[in-house]
Amino acid sequence: MELEKQSDPKITPEKGKNGGARPGAGRPKGSTHKITAKDILATAQQIVGKPLVVSIMEGYRDTIIEGDRKGRQIYEKMLLDKSAATMLDVEVEDVGDLVSAKALAFSEAIKQLSQINPQDTPKE
Repeated sequence: MELEKQSDPKITPEKGKNGGARPGAGRPKGSTHKITAKDILATAQQIVGKPLVVSIMEGYRDTIIEGDRKGRQIYEKMLLDKSAATMLDVEVEDVGDLVSAKALAFSEAIKQLSQINPQDTPKE
C-alpha cells in the first residue's frame, strides 16, 4: 500500500520559511560566552570542593554500600564507557583475530576495574 501525500495547504512549508541560516541567529562572533569541558570541571571542583572524578567515585562507592543495584549499574556502565577504551591498547595483526582481541581487552579492563577497592577511596 502506497502512502499518499496530503495536499493540505496548512502544512505545506513556504519556501524560505523553514530551516537555514537567519540573520542574528547563533552565538555572536567573538563572543566569550562559550562553555568548555575545562570550565565545567573547574566549576564543579569549586562548588563541591573536590575534583569531579572524586565526587563520581564517591557516588559509585555509596551505591555499593547502600546496595543500590540499579544505581551501581548506571555508574559501572558510565565508568566502563569512559575508561575501558583507554585502559589497554589492542594490536590486531589479522582481521580474523579482531573479535578475540577485543574480547581479551575487555576482560582485562573488567579485571582491572574489579580490583578497585571502594574502601580505599578518601572519605570526607
